[in-house]
Amino acid sequence: MKKIKRKMKKIKRNLSLLSIICLLAISCSDDTDTNFKADDLSGTISNEDMTLTYGKSLLNGNIALKNSRLSFDRLVEGRAMALTRSLSVTSSYQTPDLTGATKLTGNGVVEIKDNKVFYIPERETFSGSINFNASGKLIILGTYNGAQVNVPDGGIVEVAPGANASNIHLNTKSTLNNYGSVVYSSGSVNGKINNYSELTFKGTTNINGSSEINNFCGLTFEGYTQINQTVNNNAYINFEEGFHINGSGALNLAAGSLTNITGGTISVDGKIKNESQYFARIDIDNNVTIGNMNATPAFVGKIDINTDKEIAESKIDKQVSVNANTYIAAKNCRPERGIRPCDGSALQFTLAATVSSPMVGDNINLSATDVRILNGRAYVSYHTNDEFYDNTPNGALRIFDIQNHTAPSLISEAIFNKVEFNGIDIASDKLYAVGGDKDGARLVETKLSDGTFITGDLSYFQTHKIPGVAAKNSFIYNNMLWLVSGGANGGFFKLDPSSINYDVSETLYADGARSKYTVHNNRVQAFLAIEEGGAYLRISNIDGSNVKEYRYSTLIQKINTGKNTMAIDDNYVYLALSDRGLAKIELATGKLIDEFKPNTYRIAAESPKVFKENGLTNGVAVNDCFVFLANGADGVIVLEKDNFNVVGSFKLAESANYVYVKDGLLFVATGRNGLNIIKIN
Repeated sequence: MKKIKRKMKKIKRNLSLLSIICLLAISCSDDTDTNFKADDLSGTISNEDMTLTYGKSLLNGNIALKNSRLSFDRLVEGRAMALTRSLSVTSSYQTPDLTGATKLTGNGVVEIKDNKVFYIPERETFSGSINFNASGKLIILGTYNGAQVNVPDGGIVEVAPGANASNIHLNTKSTLNNYGSVVYSSGSVNGKINNYSELTFKGTTNINGSSEINNFCGLTFEGYTQINQTVNNNAYINFEEGFHINGSGALNLAAGSLTNITGGTISVDGKIKNESQYFARIDIDNNVTIGNMNATPAFVGKIDINTDKEIAESKIDKQVSVNANTYIAAKNCRPERGIRPCDGSALQFTLAATVSSPMVGDNINLSATDVRILNGRAYVSYHTNDEFYDNTPNGALRIFDIQNHTAPSLISEAIFNKVEFNGIDIASDKLYAVGGDKDGARLVETKLSDGTFITGDLSYFQTHKIPGVAAKNSFIYNNMLWLVSGGANGGFFKLDPSSINYDVSETLYADGARSKYTVHNNRVQAFLAIEEGGAYLRISNIDGSNVKEYRYSTLIQKINTGKNTMAIDDNYVYLALSDRGLAKIELATGKLIDEFKPNTYRIAAESPKVFKENGLTNGVAVNDCFVFLANGADGVIVLEKDNFNVVGSFKLAESANYVYVKDGLLFVATGRNGLNIIKIN
């Protein structure tokens, strides 16, 4: 282990108090250079190995805030909402013409017949008795809470928005149009209900053979429900005590509708069906009992049933899905459920800021190599591009404050004179950066305070010799460092940080010339090597146990000298394979699931290539919806994650060499040109 020397050649600190002391004192130290700044704590501290600069006032000249929309070359308009699309029918309420209508107030006895119209005014209550003896119409603009109204054949009750009604019973061929709030407690329905607002059925309810219920908003059945005819759900229904659907009955579900069953028993002799081309959703709670399902099938069409209850396969047809967690958008009375789907047609990008590369020595511009984000901070490593500067091992580590996505700031920078970095990792309160110097692979570790470098003492930065010629990347897990290192004596290693020299605890892959990258999620780790016969992938539990090795003879690269990164989610690992493009591998089985080759991609067989610059797939990153490829001169290519459909691409000032995504931000490195911080909209 080698400690970066404590002796300081130069100290600059913008401390107002120190400045005042130096002015008042007889003398100040000859090697102390002070600046006067009261607005922020800034300064530099250095020795022969490194220079640490901190504070926005000294560093923010490296960052240019843009907040400009990037030109996204959209190849397709993305997917339509194929899983769900609300087909709910709504009805705009028409203020009734009350000319000639009879006004009801107080608590008297009223008879409605001969097609007469009666109304209860707004903000007034009628609590008397209404005898509906023949066809007619009752319009409730205020509140009705009187005796039960038995609505006869031809009778209509209309409840206006903001109005309230209870104690209504529908007989055959009668109608209730509800735009307000209705409590229905007669125990049976024989007529027609059109519900455009909130309607609650109290107690056990029979939906009899002459009835029809059309729900366009929120409908609640608080008691057990017998469905003998048709209930059409276009929005949201909640059954609190279950239901039975008789052979003549049906629960018809519109696309985008939500049916919630929270208690009781459900049994079906008739049908629960969706005849549209988009999905409806049913949620069945754990305390619901699945009763007799005499219908075969009982569930028909595009219905997503979400439940831990077991329903026999014979009771659901082939279009029905189970526990797909289909997304239902919130609308009016309908709550939101499920996972919001990905829609490339809505995808846009805003360039929040560009960051110039660190410059060291004789005008050497460094290149960004790796990014990690933690707790509102972005940590970036840099190396020297050997193509332009030979084997000059200069490197840098930078820390950005990204809590404000529209105004990221550079808050700390460490420039190294003798070591460069290819990978970075943050664990607890420590930063680990791996790369190399002229004598081989190196690891620099340092303690962090409040997510940034400790500025008072450079001895916190410690350098360790590690296996190989140049380390590529690493991660810390369970007090072990998992390291990928290239060149002679390189490979994939498990190192012990508790030993003074980071001793090798286990060699997992011994060919440094082939070793490329490692990645992990919270359960699994994966290691990639590019062998002569194709890609090699080592997948294990994150602690290194349960190792499985896979080789892919079809994934052969012609260009092996570039960077091959990987990305990982819960189920798949994504491999950036240079001229070979992108591969998607299933973690559980090692199966090659999908591939994408930008250099040969065409919309149709006879059409020209879409990506004409023949860029190399240098890096890959994934979020919940999309795959982002750093594809050299072709820029950043965006794919739909589940099927690799191309959404589009965008270009920056120079070739895209590396990409990282987290928390709605996309970091794209463009070599010596710098780093781009992009907001995903």
